[in-house]
Order: sequence, then structure tokens, then C-alpha cells
Amino acid sequence: MIKSMTGYGRGEIKEKGYYITVEIKSLNHRFLDINCRMNKLLSGLEEKVREFVSKQIVRGRIELNIGFEVYERSINVIEIDESLLSEYLRVFTDVKSKFELEGFIKVSDLVYLPEVVKIKSSNLDLEEIWELLKLPLEEAINNLIDMRSREGIKLYNDVLHRLEKIERIVKDIEVLSAVMVEDYRKKLEQRIKELGVDADPNRIAMEIAIITDRSCIAEEITRLKSHISQFKDSLDEEGSVGKKLDFIVQEMNREANTIGSKSLDYRISKNVIDLKNEIEKIREQIQNIE
Repeated sequence: MIKSMTGYGRGEIKEKGYYITVEIKSLNHRFLDINCRMNKLLSGLEEKVREFVSKQIVRGRIELNIGFEVYERSINVIEIDESLLSEYLRVFTDVKSKFELEGFIKVSDLVYLPEVVKIKSSNLDLEEIWELLKLPLEEAINNLIDMRSREGIKLYNDVLHRLEKIERIVKDIEVLSAVMVEDYRKKLEQRIKELGVDADPNRIAMEIAIITDRSCIAEEITRLKSHISQFKDSLDEEGSVGKKLDFIVQEMNREANTIGSKSLDYRISKNVIDLKNEIEKIREQIQNIE
């Protein structure tokens, strides 16, 4: 069953002195694009996190936020870059004097200066944390996949409904195409009669033959039916089928364009407009299919 590329999941764990939360959100994207935000103390685990996610999610823009807090143990050491702080203060003093500014620099202001305050890890076992992190990460991904699956069912039903409309339109076009040339022959003969001219029957027959050859859409209809059948089968396949469905829709649209360009009957042209409209709506929907 198809899955949507839109969803959200969350997981958390509080164990061994750590509190870890994982939030994951996915949006449409042609490929898999993982944007991971986590505490700098866990930066050494980012590659493992990316690999873990990519094994379960194939397509979509993934926004991953990992929260990390410590309780009942001390692992952080605060360091001050004194030389950098001195340089900041010197520059601030010069600016204050040059522009005759008022006010004082508070200690709280210094905390937010880039690179002045640094937190170093002490006795931080990344392997231990990874074993814990995998649990809420798995939980968040499962919740995300569940939501994507539920959204996928809605997409499936909508697309299937539109495919049924397309099948009815194609059937109408097929019926009209069977009488299109005969209708053209009758109109041509009627026009000649109205003009009151004598026309060579052989010339008329040749004209009809040329028109028949140029306006024949039997192959296009056959291919369009085949694409519809293939699309339905692909909807029921497991795994990532979004790119495949997108390709099939392009082929369906190509056949519809060809039918429209060959049509001699305004009724077929009208049906082609409806056909292309439904194909476009399906194309918009499958942009959100994994």
C-alpha cells in the first residue's frame, strides 16, 4: 500500500540519568533529505542517526530534532575562552567611546557571545547513549510511518476514484473514435453537395483514407489503457512507488496530448480536456507519495 510523504512522529526515553526526546517530521521531496538537529554533545552520533533513518524511510524531506538532557549525573564542564572574551570587551569599549554610547556590559550579555562559553563533555559514553537513543528514535519513526500510511490510504482512494473517471472518459473517446471517420465522410459529402460540384469518388475515397490514417487513435487508446492498468498495479506494490507512478502519469499525459492533436471530433476534444484535467489532479496527488 502506498504511503504519503507527510507525517509526524515522536518518541522519548528517561533512563540511566538521561532524558532523550525525538521528534521527526517529513514533507514532500524528490529524494531523501535528512536535516538533523541535536545537542552538540551528541554530534558523534549523527551519522548513525542518519543511517538508522534512511533504512526505514526512502523519500521525503526529514526534519529530525533530538533533545538531550542529563539528570542525576554530571557530565558537563564549562570553559571560558578568556582571550576571545578580552577581544570582545576591547572592541565594545572602543565602539562605546567612538560613538559616545551609554550603558554597561553585564555578565549575562557575555554568555551569548559566539564561542566565548563552551561546554565540554566529560565521561560521556556515546555508545551507551546510542543504545538508549535508538529506542525513542525507533518509536518516532514508527509513529511517523503510521501517520504516512493513514494519509496514504486517503491518497489511494482519491487516486483510484480519479482513475475510474479516466477509464470512463477513455471508453467514451474509444466509442467516438469508431464513428469519427464515418462522420467526417458524411460531412464531406454533404459539403460537396451543398457546393453543387461534381467530385471524383476516387478522390473522395483517397481523402477519406488519408484522414483515417492521420486521425487513427487506436494505438494511443490501447497504450493509455495499459498505463492505467499498470498504474493500478503499482498502487498495490510494496515499498517506494512514487517515482514510478510519476513516470506513468507522464506517459498517460503524452498519450492524451496525441489523441487531442489527432482528433477530428469536437466531442473527443472535449473529452481530452476532461482527461488531461483528471491526469493533472492525479499528478498533483502523487507528488506526496513516497
